[in-house]
Amino acid sequence: MRKFVQRCITPILSCVLITPALASEPYTRVSEQADGNIILEMCTRTFDGPDADAPRVHLVSAIHIADKPYYASMQELLNSYDIVLFEGVKPAGLDPIDPELDEESKVKATQERLDLLVSIAQMYRASHGHYPSGYGDLANSEDRRIASIVNSVRTDAWGNNIATRNSFHIVDDVKSVQIEYVSYGADGEEGGEGINADITSASEPVNPDEAPAQSPEGIQTQLANALRVSFQLDEMDTSKPEWVNADMDVNELQRALSEYGEDSLAILSMLEGESFGAKVAGFILNFISRSPQLSSMMKLVMMDMLAFAEESDLLADQGEAMHQVIVEGRNQVVIEYLIDTIEQQPQHDDIAIFYGAGHMAGLEASLIEMGYTPSGDHWAPAMVVNPKDTGLSEMQVRMMRNMIKSSLQQQMGR
Repeated sequence: MRKFVQRCITPILSCVLITPALASEPYTRVSEQADGNIILEMCTRTFDGPDADAPRVHLVSAIHIADKPYYASMQELLNSYDIVLFEGVKPAGLDPIDPELDEESKVKATQERLDLLVSIAQMYRASHGHYPSGYGDLANSEDRRIASIVNSVRTDAWGNNIATRNSFHIVDDVKSVQIEYVSYGADGEEGGEGINADITSASEPVNPDEAPAQSPEGIQTQLANALRVSFQLDEMDTSKPEWVNADMDVNELQRALSEYGEDSLAILSMLEGESFGAKVAGFILNFISRSPQLSSMMKLVMMDMLAFAEESDLLADQGEAMHQVIVEGRNQVVIEYLIDTIEQQPQHDDIAIFYGAGHMAGLEASLIEMGYTPSGDHWAPAMVVNPKDTGLSEMQVRMMRNMIKSSLQQQMGR
């Protein structure tokens, strides 16, 4: 039974928490309250700098699915800091384009930005049933993830405005619509050759009378629905200028994963809900979501596993790519963002790093190497379960939780 539970839960857990080396103290814990509730708590640990001029750094441990009030409290806390460096693999083309790039690199960076605009337009069509008529539609979209980024990607690598073209065709009585984004190259003039040549990206032609296809739900969204909790991306507003997406973009991540073999790319498919394994997990989660008792039981199991995973090797069998790229590689990226922020914006007193709890041990080690020292912890409740809601007796709940803990201890070789 233990092995069966572990095989079912571990792939799902890997989408919520990735576990590196131990921190000096944990960033997750489960506590039992006098009223019988069991609570999963997440830690915010504050670090003082090596000198009086250095800003305080706050490691705010995130969990990507949690009870809705947790995200409201995290939003309030994080908005109180000067800068928030947050986790989230970005689409290619989102970062500012370095004006010092050579011309060939500028062409490549512009192409990535055009491809990103096409993807944004397709997201808009999925929500509205039609492509945007211009940037105004995107900037005024009720989807804050669209509205918050469109103004930052309207120009190419040479600072020229990117043009929008909407086209409508009828061929053999079949209608189609298409949207295209165009950069006129280094000279900003239509036509040309070499670095002055037009650069384009266009959507696939679609029938305007057909409803747009809906994207498959990611495994994290399915898990949130099954546990009757909320998904971080749906609850938190990261669009404020002081919130900085300090992570790899999807192209960087894919290139890094590909160094470990093509199978490593299945990690992305799993998160996006496209792989066979994700579809099986989705079927199981959909089944669980239909029963309040099963949802509560699964939530309690997940809480214990998240808390104990921080001190286990539960996810070690996910492979070198998972650890080296998904954990250490992205930790290195956010530390580089932190160093740049400290150097370029010395006026800030408080900088937060809002990353998954599984990243915190490595980030803490990096801060200590930089001369930082921990100065205090704040714990926030992320998920609450009353064992009575599982439909199990008190003894059955205790046996189930002991089974999970025993399984994790076996993984640690205890």
